[in-house]
Amino acid sequence: MPDLLTHYMASYLVARALVGPRRALLLAFVGLLPDVDALLLVHRWVTHSVPVALLTSAPLLALTYAYKRGYFGVAMLAVLLYTLHIVMDLLTGLTPALWPLAPALALNIGVNGVYGVDGVKVTPGFEVVVGPVDFARRDSVEGPLVSEIGLMLALVAALTSLIECASRRLGVYRA
Repeated sequence: MPDLLTHYMASYLVARALVGPRRALLLAFVGLLPDVDALLLVHRWVTHSVPVALLTSAPLLALTYAYKRGYFGVAMLAVLLYTLHIVMDLLTGLTPALWPLAPALALNIGVNGVYGVDGVKVTPGFEVVVGPVDFARRDSVEGPLVSEIGLMLALVAALTSLIECASRRLGVYRA
């Protein structure tokens, strides 16, 4: 499974493309919400289901649209970040992403390449793995908090912010 830092940084980078850095720092925490199930000692529970997420967010989106229309885009972004977490988990293991409509799914995607004297050979691979949904409570839930990918994304975000800040000070910033 992606580590918490990777989930947070991916959410931050998506949010940062749409809102300012301070708001993106806060909104990125939405990308961690599906893992709240670990507090119940169940991982990849109903909190990792897109249909459940859409059903629960629909009334909130409707209320936001009706009463605080200016925040509707932010609410939609929050739903997107929540869903991004589920999609990322699909790429690393069985996830009940379509529960209760379908069993747990995992996507194995890869493109391997070989370069040699015979030229270039590219072999794409795609597999959908189907398995039972397992909502059993565990004695413990473990998983990575920080990984190399999360650290790389944090480094990219930090460098992007530094470049943006420096270019604004030098007067070469292009929005």
